[in-house]
Amino acid sequence: MATKKEERPNVAIITGANTGVGYGIVQHLLENDIDTVIVMACRNHTRANNARDTLLVEFPGANIDIKLVDLSSSISVFDFCNAIKNSTSGINWSQVIWQFLESPVGFLERSDATIQIVGELNADGIGNVFAANVFGHYIMARELESLLNNSGDGRVIWTSSLTSEKSTFDIEDWQGIKSSVPYESSKWACDLVAFGSNVRYKNEKQDIVSFSTSPGVVASSIGNLPIWITKLRTLLHYAFRTFGVTSQNITGYRGAVADVFVALQPLNALNYLYRYTSLTNWRGFSYVEPMEVSDYDPIDAEKLLQHCELAYQTWKNKYLQSLSA
Repeated sequence: MATKKEERPNVAIITGANTGVGYGIVQHLLENDIDTVIVMACRNHTRANNARDTLLVEFPGANIDIKLVDLSSSISVFDFCNAIKNSTSGINWSQVIWQFLESPVGFLERSDATIQIVGELNADGIGNVFAANVFGHYIMARELESLLNNSGDGRVIWTSSLTSEKSTFDIEDWQGIKSSVPYESSKWACDLVAFGSNVRYKNEKQDIVSFSTSPGVVASSIGNLPIWITKLRTLLHYAFRTFGVTSQNITGYRGAVADVFVALQPLNALNYLYRYTSLTNWRGFSYVEPMEVSDYDPIDAEKLLQHCELAYQTWKNKYLQSLSA
């Protein structure tokens, strides 16, 4: 990893960086090193710019760039990656790159308490939740792989969830189109991709490691719930934490602890087969706990990665054809 002495700032690409856990990641990284180059990968420019302005008040002089991307659109993700690779903004992409993959589709706690849409497809004909939470990020990781590898210490950090369970995922319905809980299905898929990708990285001798994290319970506005429900549930989360339920991180800043921990720790202190989880005790002290994912199935992971890779190559060919048309 680059050191301050070498004056080579680290680079972090963070999806969903304008709010919630993504925003919290930016705060933690800049607190640790104000010279860290931040790339906010966001869908809405106005919201991203407002978040950037707020961050610059808190961290004057920080190097924060905004790149627009719609993770539910394969073409948009390819455009984003091309913009990164062809950037003339002065960012030295040969430095350490952290890729924080925050999910744009999520809920306050257990989404089985919220009605989910079954069979929803995006404009690409892909399961909508899967596309936003998994496939868009998969494209991004594959397209930026050479930059990650060239850095010498590339890390891809996938955001999973407390709701990630093997029982919610069916490899025959890998996009979760038929699932009654497509969000949970996508989170287990994140775990499979995060853990399984390391096999290829190792076989190809790439200097990249993929990790899975969980922000615990964060009371954000994700899920489009009425504000009064969000406020009520926030109060309940604080009550639960007071009685010792450590998963109740509530704020994006506390939920981001695990992501930043995985980014900053030496690789020999980490195990990529664990899901690193943000927790907060009743005193308000936040910490990270590595949790073994005992139900992880490497065979399912390999099958899912094959599906994702085939879809990635298909969409890449379509994208290249559209550029030459």
